Amino acid sequence: METDGQRVYSVLTTNEVGEKMTSEINQISEVFLLSKSDATLILISLRWNSFKASDRLGDDKEKLLSDLGLVKVFSSCQESDSVSSFAGHENLVSTPFCSHEFSETCWKSHLNNLLERKTEEEERVLCPNPDCVAPVGPDTIEKLTEPAVKMMYDRYILGSFVEANKESIKWCPAPGCEYAIELHEDLLEDDESSLDFGVVCLCGHTFCWSCTLESHRPVTCKDASVWFSSTLDTLKSNAWLLENTKRCPNCNCHVQRTDDPVLRMITCICSCSFCWRCFRSEEEHNGKWNCVEFSFQLSMRQVDDSRYLRLWETCLEEYENSKSDLKAIEENGVPRLTDNCSFNERDVDAVKEASLLMVQCRLVLKWSCAYEYFIAMYQSAKTQYVKYLRGEATKTLLRHIATHEELMNKAPTSGYFSSFKVKLSDSSTITGNYFHEYVKTLESVVASVGAAYGQRKSKTETGTVLKSLFNHQ
Repeated sequence: METDGQRVYSVLTTNEVGEKMTSEINQISEVFLLSKSDATLILISLRWNSFKASDRLGDDKEKLLSDLGLVKVFSSCQESDSVSSFAGHENLVSTPFCSHEFSETCWKSHLNNLLERKTEEEERVLCPNPDCVAPVGPDTIEKLTEPAVKMMYDRYILGSFVEANKESIKWCPAPGCEYAIELHEDLLEDDESSLDFGVVCLCGHTFCWSCTLESHRPVTCKDASVWFSSTLDTLKSNAWLLENTKRCPNCNCHVQRTDDPVLRMITCICSCSFCWRCFRSEEEHNGKWNCVEFSFQLSMRQVDDSRYLRLWETCLEEYENSKSDLKAIEENGVPRLTDNCSFNERDVDAVKEASLLMVQCRLVLKWSCAYEYFIAMYQSAKTQYVKYLRGEATKTLLRHIATHEELMNKAPTSGYFSSFKVKLSDSSTITGNYFHEYVKTLESVVASVGAAYGQRKSKTETGTVLKSLFNHQ
């Protein structure tokens, strides 16, 4: 998404994040005549707040250095000699601020144990000696010869920089991805509509900026977490139980049939033996097995749960298919248009944007299924209206898909790509705006439901809130 021609977020490589971090280090180092290692340790200690670091250094540089342990502390030679004797001929390394020398093996073990469990409250790495508070900076790590140790420490520093700036920089949460996203807050619109469809990384992953879960609008971050952590699993488990088990007529426990389809009599853990088809005992059959299968009437809750699960799985499949289509368009469709049409860079961007929009809209529709499930828990009378809105949004997306397919199929042979280009851009604008309003409409209801639930209002009161909202739309 762009604002006045500028993207509201940028995708950064690990090196580009490192350059931003190094720039802050260099600035503090040059202005206050500090080594880059000391400047790094100061920024880590102050959560990479350059303004606070500048103020503290300007007020009393020596006091700050002393407070952070960045001054030489002398200790007895005996302690150092004992460690040296134990280390033998290994390379011994100490911090510039103490005389505790340790072998590279010790340093590797120390850093491994410390950095693996490092928390936000425990930012600094200290000397391996448990009684020493001397900080470990890049200058100490540079004395070590093992590349793996240096890489581990570099990741720690870079991680602390990103964590301290998490309001504007975040790592992409996709497994194996090393890109970071930088948010340009000054370009965000007041209602943050620029992030309607989440953040899209160069790896293809789309995620919510607030919680880093998969982009889940119109569902709230809290409900999305609940959906992934428990609700979806519960729906799947209940569906499996309905499909594969029956209730014991004696104790009402779920009983699963064995792999033998011929076996009619099933024995529950309560020792009750009953017919899988009609639930009668073997004696009641009296040797006659032509019984009619008994079917239980499903509750409305069971019917609804099954419907929401099927709806979710259908939309999930459509979303995955749209991602595959996007990949095919980028790998085959765009090159074909470039070869056969007067295609420039802006034309390529227009096609890619229209293609990506289809994936983003499919993701919104997928999460609107979860939205319907949650809204039904509070105001079932309005689920038909919500279903209608989803249907209209689906129709809008299908029209956009049809326009896109028309462009991809006819433009290379017809020779009039320019007219298709205008039509496609208009379709992208209309569809994007429609889904923006669709999401806003649904989220306004979610906000009211959440407020009512948070105040522990009754279901009747919550229904009144929703009714008022819908009547004014």
